[in-house]
Amino acid sequence: MQTILIAVSGMSPAILTETVWALARETPPVVPDQVVVITTSNGEEDIRKMLLTPRADWEGDQVWARLRRDIFAGTGLPNDSSALQLGLAVIDLPDAATGIRRSAYDLRTPGDNEEAADFIVRQVDSYANKDTRIIASIAGGRKTMGALLYAAMSLRGTEDDRITHVLVNGPFEFLRDFFYPDQPVQQLKTKPQEPDSEIVMAATATIELADIPFVPLRNRFEELREPRRTFSGIVDAYSRSPRKNPASPPRVSLDIQKQILLVEGRGVGLKGRQIAIVAFLMDRAQRRLPFLGRHKDAVDPLLQFLVPWKSAHLALPDVAAITDKLDAGDIARALSDLRIALDAIGLRDTIPFLCPSSGRFGFEIAPDAG
Repeated sequence: MQTILIAVSGMSPAILTETVWALARETPPVVPDQVVVITTSNGEEDIRKMLLTPRADWEGDQVWARLRRDIFAGTGLPNDSSALQLGLAVIDLPDAATGIRRSAYDLRTPGDNEEAADFIVRQVDSYANKDTRIIASIAGGRKTMGALLYAAMSLRGTEDDRITHVLVNGPFEFLRDFFYPDQPVQQLKTKPQEPDSEIVMAATATIELADIPFVPLRNRFEELREPRRTFSGIVDAYSRSPRKNPASPPRVSLDIQKQILLVEGRGVGLKGRQIAIVAFLMDRAQRRLPFLGRHKDAVDPLLQFLVPWKSAHLALPDVAAITDKLDAGDIARALSDLRIALDAIGLRDTIPFLCPSSGRFGFEIAPDAG
């Protein structure tokens, strides 16, 4: 399993070296295969200057190259190991004047932060899979960037992932020339511009990682076959805020291929007999057919609907297994599951229009739905 460290960074590149150093001191040591740094163009410039430029006082080494060698030596990895591959992911923003997206120099407006949120979710999504463990460091960058990475990990992370914050004792957390305790330049001035500055030794610094608990929701979204991949889309879909007009029928559409019922833009995953029953009800609603009085009144029309519908959708999972033995109990169970799902995603007010527990039977949807 690969380990990916995803970090946000602004004007404090040492957050990266401190975090990597602290991970390598864990038991057992953790040495990420890749380090992905989400930053702005301003932050990128600082990272390149501080970590990726040869330094005369470091015997001509780059800080990142020297850190890798020290980590490999301390953990027993060979010098030619491909671990700790550093990649910079610079947030970009739309430009209305030119129509060309540009690298974000800073994040100041609500629009900038919304774009950054979507960018961070896409970065997390691109690495989140069963063969990868993500460690997210929220210590660097603007506070909003750390908060957005935490939120993205809650929305897209799994129980195998981690969120960390790095803690460095004073005065080292404020020293621009401090990167990790084993660095070659040991004597550091607490006030570099003053001749009588106190001298401290880098080796005396204490670096600790704090693991921050989070609720990993990715598995739940996969169960619901959640189609969204933007931060704002996920937040909107699972917001508990009421619909603007709860007294009117909801907007509903059915994505047969993805087996998702979209209600007011929020996804409900369907499977087995439920997809067939929901497709039947959507068909009746779109054709403006009258409601049915009882579940058993729907059995014969449902079985007639299934003959051509099954032939057209044999490629779907479980469709071939749907038999002509569907009865009123199957319909009742499918609608009961739908009621539970709608309530879970904050759409309780749509239940009377789609699956009331008594009375008429059928979908009542907005005129432009479907």
